[in-house]
Amino acid sequence: MEVRSKYESPLVLEKIEIVESTFRKKDEPIDGVELGVQVERSIKKMSDGIFEVLLETTVCDEEEKVFVNVKGRAIFSTQQENMDILEKNTIAIMFPYIRSYISIITTQPGMNPIVLPAMNIVAMVNDQKK
Repeated sequence: MEVRSKYESPLVLEKIEIVESTFRKKDEPIDGVELGVQVERSIKKMSDGIFEVLLETTVCDEEEKVFVNVKGRAIFSTQQENMDILEKNTIAIMFPYIRSYISIITTQPGMNPIVLPAMNIVAMVNDQKK
């Protein structure tokens, strides 16, 4: 079955995969622990119209009582030439997959799963470029 829309994006996600993940929780109470989120990314042109995007997300507290690191890799095809727009859109497409994966790997007895909030990808990329 094929689904078509007159609003199809010129940016196509060809493949996405989790290439590495780490989850650690120390054997001590984590009530009241404040977690921070750090996102790193890179984008590489593989050939005309084909780009590889790596997205690494780390969630942890200062003492690393809880530490989660997930690296995702995606291949996109597009005729988009504006790298700034391309970078923001690819990350916005990939982030929900990373977010879901983090929730899944942190679901275990005795711990509430980590559910990352929605993030303003445009603001994050702009801040990281400063």
